[in-house]
Amino acid sequence: MRPLLLTAAVLLAAGILVESTDVALLSLMPLAAYALNATLEPPRFAVSRRRVGGAVEIVVESDWRPGVFHIYESTPVESSAAPPRWRLFKPPFRRRLTLKYRLAERAEPLPLVVEAYNPVFTKRRVATYLEEPRAVAEPAPLGPGAEEFQEVRPYQPGDSMRFINWRALAKTGELYVNRYLGPEAKTAVVVVDARRLRGLVLSAAAEAAGILAERGYSVSFYVLGHGPAQEVPRSFTPSCSGSPACGDVTIYVGSLRDVCAVLRCPRTYYIDVAASNPLVAVRRLGVYRELRSAGAVVLREVKELGRAL
Repeated sequence: MRPLLLTAAVLLAAGILVESTDVALLSLMPLAAYALNATLEPPRFAVSRRRVGGAVEIVVESDWRPGVFHIYESTPVESSAAPPRWRLFKPPFRRRLTLKYRLAERAEPLPLVVEAYNPVFTKRRVATYLEEPRAVAEPAPLGPGAEEFQEVRPYQPGDSMRFINWRALAKTGELYVNRYLGPEAKTAVVVVDARRLRGLVLSAAAEAAGILAERGYSVSFYVLGHGPAQEVPRSFTPSCSGSPACGDVTIYVGSLRDVCAVLRCPRTYYIDVAASNPLVAVRRLGVYRELRSAGAVVLREVKELGRAL
């Protein structure tokens, strides 16, 4: 946006030279445009990269904000060759940018770095990239209470039926339960609906899984169109097929323009990856009301999940 400042300076100087207040005041227009763009945050984005024959395709999916992306490969320090660099401007409300390039003589692409700036380069978002569209969060390890057996004791009201010792029941005809040391491990299911904004959905699902793992949950995924998985597969065809199981906490991540299924689980959270655009959020108020009436919690950003749990 340097041309804006240059235009403002030229108009101001011309107004002073010709002694014209009107010409000098025209310099306020490019200055106002610069100030408006300077207040904007860089777009939030997710990046994926894949091989397409002898070429590499980079896909950037972002929110509604305008911005400038600097994309380059990170070459080794000892390399004398300059890394290939690209600069892409993303207009407002355009969500997807695609870039293709050939590998030349290299068999594999180098690590990819992507930086996002607002249009006037006053703010920068931390670089991020994914080599493949996948969620990398590992399931949380089970706590000692889920594995360390302590004793068998008579059943008491309120005991969970899944801890019943069926062998003791068969022998004595009375109910006994297995007792374990420590707290019981909690489970969480992240339902992934990647029919729209696939990159943002996968990135949000991985972030949600990380938040759940930090809270001590054993995390698994259910990918609509694929099925249950310990991590999101690298390739799958998103669809509304499948019946996700409930966990102690169930998280539905997607672009909630139309929801595949309203989950009837005890603690259900819906995360809308497109709701950072206020116009989109307003159009979906009816969907949000329907989900809330079913007992679910609707979140507009993944970081809200940590506060909501």
